[in-house]
Amino acid sequence: MDWGLLTFLSEPAFVLPWYAPGLTGAAWVALDLRRTNTPLKPAMKWAWPLIVLFFSVLGLALYLATARAPGIGRAQGEDEKQQAHRRYEQSMVRRVNGAVIHCVAGDGLGIMTGMVIARATGMSFWQEFWFEYAVGFAFGLFIFQLKSMRMMTDSVPRALWMAFRAEFFSMLTVMAGMGAVMTYVTPLASGAQPKPLTWAFWGFGMFGLLVGYLFTFPMNWMLVKVGWKHGMGPMEDAHPAEAPAARAGLFAAMALLGAAALVLPAWLTLLREGRPLAQGAATAGLEGTGGSAPPSVPAQLAQGLHGSLAAALAALQDGRRSDAVHALDAALRAAQVGKAALPHSAFAAALSQVRDIRRALHQGDEPEARAQLGALVARPLSVDREAPALLPGGLAAYRGAQVLDAHGARLGEVEGGRAGQLEVALGGARDLWGFVDLGARERRSVPAERVLLGPRPTLGESLVALPGGVASP
Repeated sequence: MDWGLLTFLSEPAFVLPWYAPGLTGAAWVALDLRRTNTPLKPAMKWAWPLIVLFFSVLGLALYLATARAPGIGRAQGEDEKQQAHRRYEQSMVRRVNGAVIHCVAGDGLGIMTGMVIARATGMSFWQEFWFEYAVGFAFGLFIFQLKSMRMMTDSVPRALWMAFRAEFFSMLTVMAGMGAVMTYVTPLASGAQPKPLTWAFWGFGMFGLLVGYLFTFPMNWMLVKVGWKHGMGPMEDAHPAEAPAARAGLFAAMALLGAAALVLPAWLTLLREGRPLAQGAATAGLEGTGGSAPPSVPAQLAQGLHGSLAAALAALQDGRRSDAVHALDAALRAAQVGKAALPHSAFAAALSQVRDIRRALHQGDEPEARAQLGALVARPLSVDREAPALLPGGLAAYRGAQVLDAHGARLGEVEGGRAGQLEVALGGARDLWGFVDLGARERRSVPAERVLLGPRPTLGESLVALPGGVASP
């Protein structure tokens, strides 16, 4: 599937008309909750304006359909409003939707806050994922869940425990939806990691929250049924399941759904990283020239980078947006390694140009991206054959770094280095969830002179290029 059909999420023609009604609607909802729809709990009065801000007209429709009792504006006094609201919230769907809104608002505010910080500081995907998870969990727990649970008990420790268990299961599924969009949909529709000052950031951020809303609805249904949440209405109207068999089944289903929610982003990450580059990158520019000596290691990387750029251009011209951005992200990694290893070479200018092209895509300006990419492809990189492959920091410091081929595609991971040899693990599920390695298909020792060491930042990915591939043992 080509995810280019979601390109509109990075275009100002969509983002601005989406958020403008969202901002206006959020202001109206906040005023309505203060003056008219007063029976809602305090936490819900915080949640609904946030939901309407991000979900725009969809959020406003949800508010009117599930949280505002018909005729409440004509009710005389608070008692009559409370009665109308209580009758309205007898519906299980409305009750559960209130729990979902409560969850997504708190978690979503934290996730988007964490995302701004993570993208601004250049975190890698898994660094960003767990940072957003922690910030979202803290926002949801202390700002929203705890406020609700404090209304049910005078014991602060008990309120904390009740808030924690509800937040734990809710957050799993919200982050599964956000993670699925972050690791798979966004990189194949617009390019990985759009920055906060781009249209793509806010378009795909909203889309991730919407997917998170859908993912967490079944979990919140079960949380209401077991009595760990009570949603919109009073606790005494929740009627949780009491039969031991029913409760055991609900707890088992919650555990299975939570486990699936954890697995989904990891599986999608492996699926995307294993996706082949666009047609053309595999062969462009890496052939030898007659009987001449093989290209130097930097020259091989330059040729591979050019191949990825050419493949990205061809894919954009053919309307294959997902293939194009996948190849462009590979080219970015190759250029990052080239600049780090040879800071005064043509790689530095190429890296700047690739970043400009990706920024144009994140701003929804595909014609500009295509024009810049065409100009860059028309001027193949020229790298001195004798340019040395610099080795900053030593080989051992690159343990855990991603190993790339000449095109910037991922091959595996560095396991260590000593005595002029780099130990690499190729293939397999490396760095699952950012900290779990499930093995590799093969391991090799590579001489240092065949390697280009890329950036080794405090935050973000460490990269190593192995342009010539790995020889058979």
